[in-house]
Amino acid sequence: MKVGIAGAGAAGLATAWLLEETHDTLVLEARDSIGGNLRSAHLPDGDTGSPAALDLGVQEVPRHLTAVAGEIAKALGMEGHWEQLPSERAVVCDGTPLARSSDNGSSGALRVTEDETLAAQELLASQAAEWARKDIAWTVPLAELVEPWDLPEHVRDQAVYALPASLFGCTRSDARGLSARAVGAFYADPGPDADARTYRLRGGMQALAWQLARQCRSARIVPGTAVRRVRRVNGRLEMTDSAGGRHPVDAVVLALPAEDARGVVGPLGGTGTLRRLLGAYDYNDLVYGVHSDPCYLPAARDRWAPTTLSLHGGWAETTTWRERSGGDVFVSQLTHRAEPPRCVLASTAFRTLLPTPAMLTAQAELLGLQGEGGLYFAGHLTAPVDDLDSVLGSAVAVARHLAPDSPRLSALVRAIGEEKR
Repeated sequence: MKVGIAGAGAAGLATAWLLEETHDTLVLEARDSIGGNLRSAHLPDGDTGSPAALDLGVQEVPRHLTAVAGEIAKALGMEGHWEQLPSERAVVCDGTPLARSSDNGSSGALRVTEDETLAAQELLASQAAEWARKDIAWTVPLAELVEPWDLPEHVRDQAVYALPASLFGCTRSDARGLSARAVGAFYADPGPDADARTYRLRGGMQALAWQLARQCRSARIVPGTAVRRVRRVNGRLEMTDSAGGRHPVDAVVLALPAEDARGVVGPLGGTGTLRRLLGAYDYNDLVYGVHSDPCYLPAARDRWAPTTLSLHGGWAETTTWRERSGGDVFVSQLTHRAEPPRCVLASTAFRTLLPTPAMLTAQAELLGLQGEGGLYFAGHLTAPVDDLDSVLGSAVAVARHLAPDSPRLSALVRAIGEEKR
């Protein structure tokens, strides 16, 4: 069987890696670089001159949420490449660090304190774990579960809604309408026996994408070439790429943003329901930059933290601080900042999916169309939680359909099962 895959992000590459021992696989990627949301900048260290990786996309993964990612990394020979990251978080409001204890706000605007922030986020962690345990519907909005909490309104806004606002690039007000379960998956207390520490791959998270591509020895991976359309010719699917090339295939895996997937399947007959469902996916633009000046951190260095959440206007944006021998560097969300950093070393833009109840309702229906007419979906199109493990898990789900006897799939499923036991 010949399988065409649209998108060389983590899901598309993992699908190709799982299928390549059993099928002839072609992967087309619109961007010049593979990896999707796995994007790493490699900048020389000022002292050593050696390139150091800084992640602008997926920056870290909690160990308790890496069953699939961890086993794939192990299969790729990267088991020992994980390094632990510090987890401390600070919050600044309009450039000012939070007061450590009660502060009524001299300007009349109430500001959350460090103590209130810690208590509110601990409450979110415990409640999110309870939502999962009770299997609360994915379509319940966050505000429906958070508003009844015995917290002042400004604490809910600045300590609770600010977290998903920064994660998904929306306002704190809009965060109220996101799926509680989808938000809670990122912040739920994993339990006393789980390793809740966060890790990244040395060499950057994009190294996982590169290693997947290297080990796809027979699959053809073509960056800089987008899929423009999928149509049926003489009873067989055909992908047309941005260079005009035509590729007859037996199955197509769409590992694309929904808006791109919607355009690709437009020429196919009978896809009205599919295009309607993909139209329910909403995205926000997010811009990340690497910079050398600590412009979004408190003036006093002893108030710096590995991750700082900046509240300004209705937004919440993060800055990650990385200490290097040649000098500090910072990775910040820049989308809504009033002033850019003085020295931007690298930047990139993303389209980030909003986990709204409407999107998750459409996604549940979309999953029922998996494989219909030879079309399959992977990545965040089918994952209710857009984290690395869920995205890679979507590739496993596609491989179960297309190549249930794949040796790599069988070994991975066995390994995941052993880990869960």
